[in-house]
Amino acid sequence: MDVERERDARWNPQMVWVEPDPIARLAALRRDNLQQVVSQVLSKGRAPRVCRYALSVGGQWPSTSLGAATAFAVRNAWQVGGEGQTFTDHRGASSPNLRTGWRLVRKLVRSGYADGVVVTTTSVISPHADEYEQELNWFALHCAFVAVVAPASQVGRL
Repeated sequence: MDVERERDARWNPQMVWVEPDPIARLAALRRDNLQQVVSQVLSKGRAPRVCRYALSVGGQWPSTSLGAATAFAVRNAWQVGGEGQTFTDHRGASSPNLRTGWRLVRKLVRSGYADGVVVTTTSVISPHADEYEQELNWFALHCAFVAVVAPASQVGRL
């Protein structure tokens, strides 16, 4: 379908072609997966278990971000893990796969101890739309979700 759109756009330059907003598409992907996983967990008679993840800047503990993630989870009646389920990394490594804390989040999900992760903005996971999408797909594949406190973040926009 995308190939056909590109071909048609090339052969019909006089037509106005509207490209879908990648931010909206990723937000819908995240939202749909979150709703599906939460529904499945609730149907089993338990609250979703979540861990929290944030980036620290200048060696400071990201207490505000983690507090916002906790408040968001509590408002949604999700079970928030304790200190063993709170993960942070220093801002710097752009790829989430290179960060120790993010790898621990994935390990917790993969082992079945968490149904999802709560972050403050999408850019905490990655400022690059393609990397962020890869992470969303990984969570969907492992029947887990990503919850974002402020989902209006502009991932992939410079």
